[in-house]
Amino acid sequence: MKEQRKLEILKILNEKGHSSVRELEELLGVSQSTVRRDLNELSRSDLIALKRDGIVPLPHDFVDKASEQRSSVNARVKATIAKAAIKLISEGSCIFLDSSTTVLAMTPALRSFKSISVVTNSLNVVRQLRGCSFPVRLICGEVSIRSLSCYGPLTESEIRKFNFDLAFFSPVAVTPNNYAAETTENAATVRRAALEQSRVAVLLCDHTKLGMTRPFNFAHLDAFSYIITDDNSRVFDTTAIVRRVREKEP
Repeated sequence: MKEQRKLEILKILNEKGHSSVRELEELLGVSQSTVRRDLNELSRSDLIALKRDGIVPLPHDFVDKASEQRSSVNARVKATIAKAAIKLISEGSCIFLDSSTTVLAMTPALRSFKSISVVTNSLNVVRQLRGCSFPVRLICGEVSIRSLSCYGPLTESEIRKFNFDLAFFSPVAVTPNNYAAETTENAATVRRAALEQSRVAVLLCDHTKLGMTRPFNFAHLDAFSYIITDDNSRVFDTTAIVRRVREKEP
């Protein structure tokens, strides 16, 4: 409920360009204290700016957010989704892991495998899997300091040398038109290259990403074999198998 309300606040701000606490109270039908709590959370996530004359959205569509900042968002849900994703992997598989923090949440459980092979463009994944008994290959290229990932033509060229049994992706957004989308073109093209080399592609997405938009699509939902999400209400218009998980209470 709270996450849906925050999405509604962002929608209002993006449509109007600005708003006030009083206006949001009336539009959402909630108390001033509730609105202020939501606004403070959105502000801490760098999604809005709280100004003296009102609230305005920040232009995030072309911003590559720092990995540390992304890791702290919906961490418990990401862990639940990652646990479900692990069940698709069997020993002997060659897998691709993208640079998202949801996919990164898979790494603790991956350490129990003995004979898989991991390929990634994420420096964080390599760091988390250090010392494992199986090979971990970093696809190099130009490095994004903010996302701690490699991208660019060299990265894409190296990815195309592999054939992945499974590839795991988590987008910034799943658009209303059923596309997995990214904030930067570099992120989208690297994921697109990895998806093209994959026998089974798996999309991991928590409910906050559904219905959002970002500038660069990298695949329609039909391109994925599985979608793993904690959303238990949305009807996905796709040929992919949707596996729904429920976040466990702490």
